Amino acid sequence: MAVGAAALVAVILLRGRDGDSTPDIETSTQARDVATRAALAPRDWGSGFWPATPYETTLKSAAVADDSCRFVDQTDGDLLAGLERDSERPNTDVSVASTVFVYNDDSAAEASIERTRSDTRRCPTETDGKAKWEDVHAIELAPPEGFDEVTTEEGRQTRAASGEATDLPYTLITGRKGQIVFQTAVYGSSSESRSAAVKALSLMLSRVQGARSAGP
Repeated sequence: MAVGAAALVAVILLRGRDGDSTPDIETSTQARDVATRAALAPRDWGSGFWPATPYETTLKSAAVADDSCRFVDQTDGDLLAGLERDSERPNTDVSVASTVFVYNDDSAAEASIERTRSDTRRCPTETDGKAKWEDVHAIELAPPEGFDEVTTEEGRQTRAASGEATDLPYTLITGRKGQIVFQTAVYGSSSESRSAAVKALSLMLSRVQGARSAGP
């Protein structure tokens, strides 16, 4: 389970697609503006959350699991923009992340979420440097409304990026709407992680759809 390598412009082009209210994104500038609007800040997760370190990361590649289930950054020429924001609740094990990937077109976004789905199916244990996740598996949740497709993964992080042993349950939800892939992750709160991740994913989509009203 890897989350990323992990000022809105009012005149963003918003033509919509097939009668819905999502933006039709054609340039990297438009893609960055959409990602900036959609990615969540600490206050969006509720009281007590603060920016993590690092807080905001611009992504130029997506992390995918190789044949040994080790995450590697894979350059994707179809990726227009990517942004990750990480927050945490100090003095607890709870941390959260929201990530937005904007692709050239719907088919590239479809391929991206399928890679995520495939990694979950193939890799019950995953590593990223010293970090390690175990008991990785897909679960079925009622998908939030408005998405073209959604996939959900759960498991436990058993080793931190520093190599220190840990035992943190997590929920990772990835959703696609058109050419945009949204991802939310909640660590360390098994009783709340599913509902928090679903609500966060819905909020991200609503911000992209709401951008239509900012158009000319």
